[in-house]
Amino acid sequence: MTSDAGNENCLGWAARDPSGFLSPYKFNRRDVGVDDISITITHCGVCYADVAWTRNVLAHSKYPLVPGHEIVGIVKCVGSNVQRFKTGDHIGVGTYVNSCRECEYCDDGLEVQCSKGAVFTFDGIDTDGTVTKGGYSSHIVVHERYCYKIPENYLLASAAPLLCAGITVWTPMMGHKMNQPGKSLGVIGLGGLGHMAVKFGKSFGLKVTVFSTSLSKKDEALNLLKADNFIISSNNEEMKAMEKSLDFIINTAFGDIPFDQYLSLLKSGGVLSLVGFPSEVKFHPASLNRGMKSISGSLTGGTKQTQEMLDYCANHEIYPNIEIVPIQYANEALERDVGVDDISITITHCGVCYADVAWTRNVLAHSNHEIVGIVKCVGSNVQRFKTGDHIGVGTYVNSCRECEYCDDGLEVQCSKGAVFTFDGIDTDGTVTKGGYSSHIVVHERYCYKIPENYPLASAAPLLCAGITVWTPMMGHKMNQPGKSLGVIGLGGLGHMAVKFGKSFGLKVTVFSTSLSKKDEALNLLKADNFIISSNNEEMKAMEKSLDFIINTASGDIPFDQYLSLLKSGGVLSLVGFPSEVKFHPASLNRGMKSISGSLTGGTKQTQEMLDYCANHEIYPNIEIVPIQYANEALERLIKKDVKYRFVIDIANSLK
Repeated sequence: MTSDAGNENCLGWAARDPSGFLSPYKFNRRDVGVDDISITITHCGVCYADVAWTRNVLAHSKYPLVPGHEIVGIVKCVGSNVQRFKTGDHIGVGTYVNSCRECEYCDDGLEVQCSKGAVFTFDGIDTDGTVTKGGYSSHIVVHERYCYKIPENYLLASAAPLLCAGITVWTPMMGHKMNQPGKSLGVIGLGGLGHMAVKFGKSFGLKVTVFSTSLSKKDEALNLLKADNFIISSNNEEMKAMEKSLDFIINTAFGDIPFDQYLSLLKSGGVLSLVGFPSEVKFHPASLNRGMKSISGSLTGGTKQTQEMLDYCANHEIYPNIEIVPIQYANEALERDVGVDDISITITHCGVCYADVAWTRNVLAHSNHEIVGIVKCVGSNVQRFKTGDHIGVGTYVNSCRECEYCDDGLEVQCSKGAVFTFDGIDTDGTVTKGGYSSHIVVHERYCYKIPENYPLASAAPLLCAGITVWTPMMGHKMNQPGKSLGVIGLGGLGHMAVKFGKSFGLKVTVFSTSLSKKDEALNLLKADNFIISSNNEEMKAMEKSLDFIINTASGDIPFDQYLSLLKSGGVLSLVGFPSEVKFHPASLNRGMKSISGSLTGGTKQTQEMLDYCANHEIYPNIEIVPIQYANEALERLIKKDVKYRFVIDIANSLK
């Protein structure tokens, strides 16, 4: 029968632009044709594809976009030609809703491989030219061919993830005969797809090994999912021990993997199957040729395979692990790489630091870490921030949170080592990625409130350059008016030391090798004195005149000469990195002088500095550049051709 049900407004949740933010949206579903089924949607799974399409990751999203392709519900009404379903039946719809129905693939029930292209459940172009709308909605109208019977004894909510995550791993496993007991299976990644691969593997009687970068997944893999083995993929000894042991590996992860290493784990004739999407596939041909191994790809399954999988899961009581949430939680669900204590931040600006030069060029053989932006969403335990707040992230994003230093808010000195914002090894074994990016997810503890009256772009350099000089100055009580401060170097750090010094009421002397810095120091930054450090007469005249010297330069300096400029009890503080520190002990002993080092500040100090700068209107001198200028900015930084800090306009240039 036909029905006027399609004329009713359908209520959904849609993204309107590449921010991916979902909100209520009314639209019309088509009328129910003779071969169609109208389905009242009860549940819809949340898939990574929903994130990718709502945020236009593949650059072809069509807005407004209603995501969702793991759809289950109850048959509302059926067209006159429909044979397999009746009103009230439990029903499912997966990743596609149409195909040509004529080609060899469609004839074989492999419609997803349709030679004319399957029509995907959302953001697809249907045969009538309309754009498909997905399952984040109240109902859907679908041709009978692309609908699946959900067995009455199987929970509808549990069935939803099977229609993408389940069938995506089922298809290659069945295609490569990995349902034969005794075979050995490797599963890379333990998310929605990975955990279903483990469940199918154990049901088939396979020996299952899970590979992950995160040690936190071990208990889940071995105790919850009953995998036989768990390997940290970055542990070369553990990986080496697995060589030539696996019949089949399924890669469910979206990150890049070392293909040659994983291929070495396969037995002769073994297969590595890709269902995730690494950025590239790259390996030596010998990794395949020696052992007649193969790499194969798979997307999802045909209608016949999908129904078989659903029936198998019902008969063998295989249920995905799920968390049921209301539609109002959809945005937070898509962000749920965000933990309960985490904050997802849309990055607006990121400062350019000399550390960016050092790390990108492997100078230190192994931090973009002046990050500011706007809170996108917060975890359920977060107290200090809310969506829309201005926020900053500095040089580190994790620590043990247990030692005496962490207890004192000096997390940068964590006895187990702070995790730096980029190129650090986090507690789960992953490598941190910094602020030359669109967004970042950080634990609340390592985030800072940027006062609303303070420009975000100006705040960025404070999170490294600012706090790096603030910390030793405050630690040595150099906020007392009338004291004398020497500043070596006049770059990003040095100019902030001058600004703080003048704000504190200090008498400030700048030391530089470059005469061109004199006008900047005296007239722009209002220093009291300027000394060319190679001029021995000028240096001699400064002996025993300074309470504190902060060395912000990374080049080598004559330590004995600078120590002679300190008063008795004076301190020379290093925040730059000369190649060596070398001086005569008498330079310290005569006058009870000290040399101290400092890196950056703790969370408490950093927030205090940000608040001070806002209250006293202290702003770093910056040059704002687009992300496309990053390489040139790093080159100019090396040449000291910046006054005094580059800040990348991430929000307006990273597309």
